[in-house]
Amino acid sequence: MRLLNTILKFFFSTKLTGVLLIIFALAMAIATFIENDYGTETSKALIYGAKWFEIIIVLLGVNFMGNIAKYNLVSWEKAPVLLLHLAFIIIIIGAGITKYRGFEALVTIKENENTNRILSIDSFLQLQADDEKFTKNYSPTPVIMSQLGFNHINENYTFQDKKINVTLNKFIPRAAYVLKDAKNGDDFLHLVIADDAQRKDFYLKKGTRKNFYGLTIAFETPYELLNEIYIKTTDSAVVARFPETTNYFSMLENKAGSYKKNTFTPLKFKALSEINKVPIVFNSVENNKTLQLIQKEIDPKVKNPESAIKIQVTSGTESKELTLFGGKGYMNPNTTLYINNMHLKLRYGSRPIHLPFSVRLKNFTLERYPGSDSPSAFYSDLQLTSPSDTLDYQIFMNNVLDYKGYRFFQSAYLPDESGTILSVNHDYWGTFVTYIGYALLALGMFCSLLWNTQLFAFIPKTNMV
Repeated sequence: MRLLNTILKFFFSTKLTGVLLIIFALAMAIATFIENDYGTETSKALIYGAKWFEIIIVLLGVNFMGNIAKYNLVSWEKAPVLLLHLAFIIIIIGAGITKYRGFEALVTIKENENTNRILSIDSFLQLQADDEKFTKNYSPTPVIMSQLGFNHINENYTFQDKKINVTLNKFIPRAAYVLKDAKNGDDFLHLVIADDAQRKDFYLKKGTRKNFYGLTIAFETPYELLNEIYIKTTDSAVVARFPETTNYFSMLENKAGSYKKNTFTPLKFKALSEINKVPIVFNSVENNKTLQLIQKEIDPKVKNPESAIKIQVTSGTESKELTLFGGKGYMNPNTTLYINNMHLKLRYGSRPIHLPFSVRLKNFTLERYPGSDSPSAFYSDLQLTSPSDTLDYQIFMNNVLDYKGYRFFQSAYLPDESGTILSVNHDYWGTFVTYIGYALLALGMFCSLLWNTQLFAFIPKTNMV
């Protein structure tokens, strides 16, 4: 009993309150500098999303609750102090609801297009296992990476009595593959694919095949597969066989042409084709090269550079290293790995979230300052359609759309001005509870000005622990 009293006195002491508040304030200050120099994700990984920071907040909540009983605050004379304590407790509860029940996301819509899918802002490690008889998707694991290190992934899965372990080997911010000259190096096919108006470079090693955004491409593999694009070199040219008649536009010759179905035809380099809605350019074949994964320098013009994680996948007696590109805002194609008689599909980045309604962009308007190319304002005219109703609404800066617990904010627009980028927040209960806490905090501060001036006189008289 004495030990329990000692523990309670410690957790409910004003000294602990002071220490926790100092740590909390210092953590917030340090997080501000980290965010400024290394980005939001690093500050979130090291501080805002860290377990130790969560423990500090929980201890503060316990301390406030204990002080209510310790100082007998449930009385009319001490009502302002009670309100302040209750406000902080409710705000902490609201923060917990936000962290574990709410989420933030982005949605990109072009004019006259509909969508019911948004992409999470947070990154996830997503895994699917398949043994040709049974397929299982696992709950995505949140992945928050820090550019300063201290990163960790150690996930365990079970599929058909087989154990799968995934651990992190290395995190590479601003990651990119580049080709370097090498004696007796390999040959690579250089591909360029446009993803959401962003250029992405890929390199396919000779003798291998890979899936790019649903397109299977093989570069001189020992055998050919149906429904794949097969490319090989001959004495006179590089030729390709397409499973369907495919059109192209040559930027070098400034003319259009086509590849015949299932016929080897000389490949047109630097010619744009759209295959299954994927814009792709076969750029070149590079000889005597080695492929290296590098970390690029910071470019202020690139707001959200792509990252990569090197992971170790182990199952049974087999263990393989895999590199996954992605990060927040990226939803790259799955990377397939065959291990222990299983096909694993892995992806690192944002996860898709389906809305219970659809969103259509009727019109996007961009206004500029007179005589300047600088944007002054931009507007998105939306139409939301659900089984029960249809709603037209215009979103612009400081004009937010609230619908069924989702809040849509005007965030940005596509570089070619063909559409809008909206941020989406889904945190009805977390926001509601937090606002109650803010209201009680304001009321407590206001009442403290009106109550008896001897309101806080009882505190010095109490024995401190």
